[in-house]
Amino acid sequence: MKIPASVRRIYEDQKAVNDKLRVKVDPRMLGLKKERWHYESRVKELPSFALKIESGRFADPKALEDFLACTLVVANAGEIDEAESLIRENFTVKSRRPPSQKETHKSPDSFPFDDLRLYVSIADTPAEPPTDLVGLVFEVQIKTFLQHAWAIATHDLYKSDDANWSKERIAYQIKAMLEHAEVAIQEADSLAKCSALAKEDWRTGATKKAIALLKSQWSQDELPHDVRRLASNITILLDALRLKIERLEIVLNEEREKRAGVHPSNLSPFGTVVQYLFETEREKMISLLKDGKSKVRVLIPEEIELPEDMDQTELRNAVFVKAGGA
Repeated sequence: MKIPASVRRIYEDQKAVNDKLRVKVDPRMLGLKKERWHYESRVKELPSFALKIESGRFADPKALEDFLACTLVVANAGEIDEAESLIRENFTVKSRRPPSQKETHKSPDSFPFDDLRLYVSIADTPAEPPTDLVGLVFEVQIKTFLQHAWAIATHDLYKSDDANWSKERIAYQIKAMLEHAEVAIQEADSLAKCSALAKEDWRTGATKKAIALLKSQWSQDELPHDVRRLASNITILLDALRLKIERLEIVLNEEREKRAGVHPSNLSPFGTVVQYLFETEREKMISLLKDGKSKVRVLIPEEIELPEDMDQTELRNAVFVKAGGA
């Protein structure tokens, strides 16, 4: 692409200062984002810069507000407000597009690009010496992973060397579907209560009972964050043993009482359940662990006390774990 020397000089001047700005901004953005969020930035390239100012939409080509553009990607729409607050706490916000969260320029039947964009600058603080970067505006886009994925996946559909109505139509049809998915994710709790979805299968019901039982037996800090996975592991074991959750509740209460009202401190909740079942449902446990047709395997760390007369070599469905990985 042929670019006039005058345009190239304007670009090079802005690139130099925005490269310096990027070095300042990137560490700050990486420091404020959550671990599971994603961050990236770019300094505009010369061909893109030339095409943008040739559009005639910018009165001052020497001060493009998105010469440096940063993207902060959050898990879902429910986290956008939190991300915006973090940006406002760490930078000076000059403007916002759209101006309000409750406003949009798009009509109900269109799906143009409308991700949240903040135009910000580094704040002038006593903690840092004066710099020519203070007041220099750059763009921060805040979007969800679905929005980010759409932008990446459809980039070549609408920025190319060809004009194709069909391809652009497909790109925006996908955007409409993803927007619907965002709404469903954000409002999942409410949607789950509607009559079409307010149902459960037997395994979900069993898992829900197991979760309630676990929470009644162990404190929150003794349970994993993903209690549902733990409950699922236990219900799978109970189902293989043909035991009801009500039977496990009796076992947990009785065995805890035998131990002065506390469960073993050297075992996880799952390990505790396995230990108790060896003591109260020995024959069923041995039968399961010997069953060559069973797809259920049981983790048995060395802290679990097995019956002395048990031949461990016959327990083909047991996964034994010893300290040091031996």
